[in-house]
This record gives sequence, structure tokens and C-alpha cells, in this order.
Amino acid sequence: MNGRPDPAAARIWVRPLIVWAGLMALLALTVLAAYAPLGALASAANLGLAAVQAGLVAVLFMRLDEASPLVRLTAATGLFWLAILFALCLADVLSRLANA
Repeated sequence: MNGRPDPAAARIWVRPLIVWAGLMALLALTVLAAYAPLGALASAANLGLAAVQAGLVAVLFMRLDEASPLVRLTAATGLFWLAILFALCLADVLSRLANA
């Protein structure tokens, strides 16, 4: 015990802190995009920022980059199912607008 921190313990915190800083920067961009006069691009910008944030959380906090192929396949299947649900919801909204 020489009073110095263990380098292995310090390495454990480096990756989450970098990801946290990235998420905070993306949060700041989201707040700026909410008040910026982007017009029709506001929704696309906010959805893009949310997708990047979700990707950071999935890959780096859930450790999908180091996961087994079965875990990656399960995560991809969940995203595919979510895309199907969004497509069905969009089809419902568009069919209601066409009949109105």
C-alpha cells in the first residue's frame, strides 16, 4: 500500500466515463436542436441524435461489442421487431390520413 491507485481499477472507469461524456455532449446537442429553428428537419435531427445515444448505450454499456454471437443476434432481433412495430404504426397512421 503505497498510496497510489491501482491502474487496473482506474482502467475500469475510463470507458464508462468516456461514454458518459459522449452522452452528455449528445444531450447538449439535443437541447440545442430543440430550441433551434430547424423547421422540418427538427424531427429528423432529434431522431438521429436519439439513435446515436441508443447505439452508444447498446454497444458500450451493454458490451455488445464483446458479446457472443447469440447475444448480438438477440439484440438485432429486438431491433428488427421494433422496426416492424414502427412500420405497422406508420401504415395505420397513413391509412387513416388517406381515408380522412
